[in-house]
Amino acid sequence: MPPFFRLIAAAAAALLLPIAASAAGLPVAKKVVRIKNADAEISVSYPLTGNKAIDATIKDYANASVAEFRGDASAHQRGERPYAFETTYDIARNDGKMFAVIFSIYTDMNGAHPNGDYKTFNFTLPGGEQVFLPEIVDGQPGLDRVSKLAIARLKHDIGTGENAMSDADWIDRGAGPFADSFKNFVWLPDRLRILFPAYQVAAYAAGPQEVSIPLAQLKGVIRSDWRAPAASFDCRKAETVIEHTICANFALARLDRQVAETYWSQMHNAYEDSEKNTLKSAQRDFLFARNASCGRAPDIAGCLTKAYRNRLAVLNKPAQ
Repeated sequence: MPPFFRLIAAAAAALLLPIAASAAGLPVAKKVVRIKNADAEISVSYPLTGNKAIDATIKDYANASVAEFRGDASAHQRGERPYAFETTYDIARNDGKMFAVIFSIYTDMNGAHPNGDYKTFNFTLPGGEQVFLPEIVDGQPGLDRVSKLAIARLKHDIGTGENAMSDADWIDRGAGPFADSFKNFVWLPDRLRILFPAYQVAAYAAGPQEVSIPLAQLKGVIRSDWRAPAASFDCRKAETVIEHTICANFALARLDRQVAETYWSQMHNAYEDSEKNTLKSAQRDFLFARNASCGRAPDIAGCLTKAYRNRLAVLNKPAQ
């Protein structure tokens, strides 16, 4: 990580700095938000492109990350050095067909060591629609293929030999066939690039890891239409009115999938049987209530949208 902070203004400040862009891609300007007080030193950089859809999504993310860390900084104790939060970015693709950005996140809350993470965004052009990996690859078969290839590469690179930095169980868990395992990705013209922050597939000392999968190895599981609805289930087997409604609406299918992905991610990371049972029970209750309230609603799509957003908010609520 580069040196964390230089001279920072005493009050919050925002700078707009022009940056050259590739000839075929979007023009890019760099926005920097800086805040310094007794509790926290924050520096968040993000790109602006002039594409309204892309800029709105990225700006929302930047503002939310600042707000979240300012909330975390409320735990800061007087007399300690300020907590630190820095986000930088790299434009990973900007070729007129897609725009992709990788955010590198540095957090220091005076623990044993600082922590790092990633956040990636992939947008199709010219519209600027954000796309997620399960909308690019064909559902679970696609994730299974990505997982198999990523695990094989990671075990070869860091999980074998006398200088191994990880083990098979850690790699299998961190790169398992779940959307959450590959949330930090960049779709390039010839390969899928996957980023794993420290701890995901190896110990902290091993640092972050990266895998590149040639698109030729994903032949047969790349969807031909990324804007077609991609639900948590196979829409070709939809039977109920609710399933057909979900499969007829791209945004609703994405919500359905995100709820399922978040649920399975939490199940995957739950160690105690009691925690897993609580999650299962809550998900069953949600599905029962969804079917009962939306199955005969005048506006089924609207009812489902509200139900899924509420469920996602509950699943994403921090544990008390």
